Amino acid sequence: MSVRWMAFCAAAVFVASAAAQSTGGISPDVERVVRAAEALAASVGGPAGPIEQMAGISRRGSLLLRYDDENRESWTYWPTQRAGLPLELMSAEQRMLVHDLLRTVLSSKGHNKVANIMQLEDILKVTDEAGFPRDVGHYTVAFFGEPSTERPWAWRFEGHHVSLNVAVSPEGLTVTPTFLGSNPAEIRTGSLAGFRVLASEEDLGRELVQSFTPEQRAKAVLSERAPSDILTGNLNKPREQWDAWRETLKPEGIPVAELNEVQQHWVRRILDEVVSTYRPEISQAYLDSIDVATLSFAWIGSTERRAPHYYRLQGPDFVFEFDNVQNGANHVHSVWRSKSSDFGESPLARHYQAYRH
Repeated sequence: MSVRWMAFCAAAVFVASAAAQSTGGISPDVERVVRAAEALAASVGGPAGPIEQMAGISRRGSLLLRYDDENRESWTYWPTQRAGLPLELMSAEQRMLVHDLLRTVLSSKGHNKVANIMQLEDILKVTDEAGFPRDVGHYTVAFFGEPSTERPWAWRFEGHHVSLNVAVSPEGLTVTPTFLGSNPAEIRTGSLAGFRVLASEEDLGRELVQSFTPEQRAKAVLSERAPSDILTGNLNKPREQWDAWRETLKPEGIPVAELNEVQQHWVRRILDEVVSTYRPEISQAYLDSIDVATLSFAWIGSTERRAPHYYRLQGPDFVFEFDNVQNGANHVHSVWRSKSSDFGESPLARHYQAYRH
């Protein structure tokens, strides 16, 4: 294993602040997340209230799951029943605490993206014909293990087109997989016509591919027919195949090292747009760990606006996929994944096992 690769993994696996506070060396990022999570957990303590009694549920039981619960890695981005406590079964105060928790990791831009994606459910209530339940109240929060600065735990905020997976340990935290989608990708009628939640991710990728020379395009564009979904997802896949992409999905297209300075600038802008979904303290650590020269860029489908397309930016560890094919190229799925540290794997898992024994 090369020194560069070990350094890359070390930076990518645990995103910790460069200057930890004197409180036991705990990262301020971890401290902030734990305190917000503890506040939410405390709000569901005590005897069941009238709403819980009527619904026959336990808010605390729905929110607090075991660290090794099988749902921890069962992330989903389509409308379905999912583990966790849904917003619709929370009080107004608890919903505010959820957004306080989200803001401990998300940047202002990232929080706005998530909120805007959630609000698209109100449009789908009226326009969708698939028969799925659509409601902002269906977004859920799940804790896997109790919030702690001393031992590993994780939390997820998830619903249709949003899956944020945050793993926490005393050393730091990880934030992949991060999935954001948008349906519609572009509102095309009414007073909000032209509104696009994930416009930057799409436009930056298109501007890059359209800047290519014929020779560069011949390498970068793999096919005219784009896949109908992301390739690292788990939809309609048996559980034993959820991680197969780590071995089967290889960097394709044109190496970023072969691009000119302006084109490499577009690549950095894509990276920044994706990673800066999170607070600067988190995103900068990830950006510092990614060597742009090791990435490859692949495009599939049309390079014209409002036509089906897919692109992927991939390196030794970092993978970002963007797919806009469904619903007449008006339905986006995008995901940021890490081969080494999705769900806080490797060192976090070892830390947890050491703690248990």
